Amino acid sequence: MNSEPTYSGQPLKDFQLTTNVASKSDISFGKKVAESIYSTLYGNQTYFWIRNNRFRKNRQIATGKIDMSVYLDRLEMNGKSNYVNINWKPILIGNTIISRLVGQWMSRSEKVKITAVDAMSIAEKKEKADEAEYFFQNKEVLQEISEQSGVPMIPQGQFVAEDKDELDRWVIEFNNLPEEIKFSLGCNNVLSACGWYTVLKEKILHDSATTGLIGTYTWMDEEGEIHVDWIRPENAFYSYSDYPDFRDTTYRGQIKSIKISELRAKYGKQYGGTLTEEEIFQIAQYSKDYQLTDKIKWMQDWNVAYLRPYDEFNVDIMCFEIKSFDSNGYIVTKTKKNNSTIIRKGQKPEKLDDNQEYLEEKRWNIYEGIYCPTARKMIKWNIKNNMIRPQDPKEIGNVEFSYSFYMYQQQDMRNVSIAEKIEEPIEQMILARLKIQQLVAKMVPSGAAIDVDAMQELDLGLGDFSKPMDVQKIWEQTGKLYYRGRDAEGQPIPLPIKELANSGFAPQLQALIQLYQFHYQVLKDELGDDPNLLQQAATPRVAVQNIESSKQLSNNSTGYVYDAFLYLMEDTSRKISCLLNTSVTMAGKAYREMFNEEDARGRNFLAKVEMLPSQFEIDKLEAMMNNAISSTPLLTVYLDPFKIMRIAKENVQLAEMYFRQGQKRYIKFEQQKAQQNAEMNNQANQQSIQLKAQADEMIEKKKSESKQKELVIQGLFDLAKIQVPIPEELKGVVASVVQNFQVPVELENQQIQQSIQEQQQQAEMEQQQPIENEAQP
Repeated sequence: MNSEPTYSGQPLKDFQLTTNVASKSDISFGKKVAESIYSTLYGNQTYFWIRNNRFRKNRQIATGKIDMSVYLDRLEMNGKSNYVNINWKPILIGNTIISRLVGQWMSRSEKVKITAVDAMSIAEKKEKADEAEYFFQNKEVLQEISEQSGVPMIPQGQFVAEDKDELDRWVIEFNNLPEEIKFSLGCNNVLSACGWYTVLKEKILHDSATTGLIGTYTWMDEEGEIHVDWIRPENAFYSYSDYPDFRDTTYRGQIKSIKISELRAKYGKQYGGTLTEEEIFQIAQYSKDYQLTDKIKWMQDWNVAYLRPYDEFNVDIMCFEIKSFDSNGYIVTKTKKNNSTIIRKGQKPEKLDDNQEYLEEKRWNIYEGIYCPTARKMIKWNIKNNMIRPQDPKEIGNVEFSYSFYMYQQQDMRNVSIAEKIEEPIEQMILARLKIQQLVAKMVPSGAAIDVDAMQELDLGLGDFSKPMDVQKIWEQTGKLYYRGRDAEGQPIPLPIKELANSGFAPQLQALIQLYQFHYQVLKDELGDDPNLLQQAATPRVAVQNIESSKQLSNNSTGYVYDAFLYLMEDTSRKISCLLNTSVTMAGKAYREMFNEEDARGRNFLAKVEMLPSQFEIDKLEAMMNNAISSTPLLTVYLDPFKIMRIAKENVQLAEMYFRQGQKRYIKFEQQKAQQNAEMNNQANQQSIQLKAQADEMIEKKKSESKQKELVIQGLFDLAKIQVPIPEELKGVVASVVQNFQVPVELENQQIQQSIQEQQQQAEMEQQQPIENEAQP
């Protein structure tokens, strides 16, 4: 690489102060801007150099590849002769902690939800909410009219709430326009196609935990297809910002390495770029793969060659975007002859005619630059194509960077990642473990002090143990030693063998273990989380609620690292929705099958990343549903348990609403059934009462008629007794009464006589039957 450039920041100031697009679009101007930006990156005292050194150390901690050479100096074992063999492999507790956290975050699921906030969309959603409220308030009347007329009064698919709470919940959470659903599906498809729910999600979560800086690059190609690229934190650069999402930065970019063949395909003249093949060869000479100039030299034949020996060389390029406030001037002239209007683009003249007017269009633009710092070659410089502009009419003229960065808890453009938090206790734990290895390696085993003179004075009687080594073997094998305490002269003989216990090793080892445990506690305090908390909570005797409490404690201490990923995805999704709108309205074909121009025109979409339900929430709903079904088996007629579980994987609230609707339908059916039974019982009782009343009335009427007849007959007999003639006016009444009384009596007499005759005939037949039997031979 060339020597350190000595450019100043004046080109950046000139670029910001200049509003003329034509002068700022000059490639020489862009080269000065690129050199000014690169001067902030190059050197061993710049912010980015210090930042990347910190990132490098954090990655070593996170991957378990800590440089152990520093511990050689601490233990004074970097000389030529080392008398203790120690395993210098670092402990992998940093990798375990970060991998466990990333695995926990990967178990969560997210989705992008698009909400339209423009006036037209808000009016449409309000109209749908009013319709839902109308059908809720008049559903009984509409159903009755539908039954009477045979014409459905409620449109198919229209949401009809069961109660007011369900209506309010639907209006707040589920009143979505078709355009919102389509754009939500489009954003999720773009992120899923780029791998942001699988591989890239895990990669960026590792970046968030290890470096504390994450970034994406969102762009649209010539076919209108949207891409979201991952940016390595070490390669990202930016201007100063006071916000974690870098919303007030002036420029953003990355340095990346590409092959010469890729450089030619993107920026070569034969592919629509500006670089000739000779310029590409000059850039290739600054590659690390280019070693000696006599191996490869420029030849004219390479202009038309298919394969070139330097195609696979790698070269570093600086890709950046810079935001600028520009103004375009227009001179509007109204002709005096036919009163027509002529608009001409240009700068304001010193003097305008009476029929002329100067207008300015002011807006923010993004300039895109591609610079090769090793060759000091400006490859590309222009106003960016397919700029990301907000859809809100209030922000017309504003523009967004294609680069999205997020640095949580940043202060003066620096923060503390998880790897940096646990650096000091891990170093001390490594040192404690090395000292334990050293202590164990140098530990002296338990031994014995042997007095050779006393051994020679031993008199073991008739035993043939003339050698001291034989006596030592007896002691080592049996632990017993027989000897005479005095010699032939009566002098006391000292103990020949004395055991030497290594009592100093155990306290030292225990002290080192306590030191290791102390620094492990410091690690937990620094992290704010116990790495073994979830493992302890997952024991079989621990309830599910305790596991969730442990997860919540872990989220409270390290959840901000995962939140950084969510904030970055929200910013990226917002840019995806803007590019989707642009792709559709500009007649792009990539997403035509999903939505058309009418779906995007005039819409202002707001992107938000929502968490999908956790397994605990799904299991809780499933347990509640199983309990309800076990107690009320008939409930399965009104709801589909499998459908509820499928819905719950995407939206627990929607699944709960469907479950409550089934319960309410069941309760309503039971209430209607009970009401019908009550009405039938009441109707039967009423009919019974009416029949009894009618029977009583008939009985009373019969009694009254009988009483009247009795009185008339009694009167006739009384008149007959005193032999008084019946008046003429009463003879007809008496005749009818007598007839009414006489006819039933005669009928009764006839029935009695007929019955007597039948009995007599039956008796005669019975008497004749035995005689006939006797007469037979």
